[in-house]
Amino acid sequence: MFKKLALCILVAAVAMTTGLQAQEMTDDVAFLRAGYQWNTIKWDASGQNDGKLNGFVIEGEYNLNLGGMLAGFSLEYAYVSDNDDKSWDYGFLSPMASLKFLAPGGFYIGPGLSLRYLMSSYLPKGAGEPDSEVDLWVNGVAGFMTPVAEGIYVDLQARFGWNLTKNQFSEVGDIDKNYDMAFYVGFGTRTRSTGI
Repeated sequence: MFKKLALCILVAAVAMTTGLQAQEMTDDVAFLRAGYQWNTIKWDASGQNDGKLNGFVIEGEYNLNLGGMLAGFSLEYAYVSDNDDKSWDYGFLSPMASLKFLAPGGFYIGPGLSLRYLMSSYLPKGAGEPDSEVDLWVNGVAGFMTPVAEGIYVDLQARFGWNLTKNQFSEVGDIDKNYDMAFYVGFGTRTRSTGI
């Protein structure tokens, strides 16, 4: 249900922005965001409960202004816990690249690719440490930014991600699907213009 709702929101946002002119912005922009992430792992075994990892994320992003589009390069750190047993905690580091199409009023939407690496884990005593693997994720981002002062923006963003490689946690069992959703609130500032 949650996945279908996220896809409907992204489709509606694409439909709303199609054919609209981009908002006026001539400089690059950098954002610092904080948010919350819901990660779901569906195992390829009947009767096995879904894995759910929820927690806080922080992200820094630099966006190159391409005239109606922003090419974003970000680094995200997520600290998530097992929904059923809070003593199982994981820290993931994710560099991401995205392309966001701007629409009037500060709305934006676009695709992205990211790598996700298990940087750290904090598990109960005696539990085996998982291998740190790298996964390739495809993402959809949609958001809204509005100026609150000269060169300062408030930013609200939603991101839906889908794991393409499913390497992490594969030693526990075969993974059928792995996806996540995150919501962020942040601030941005204009930087120099790239002249692109």
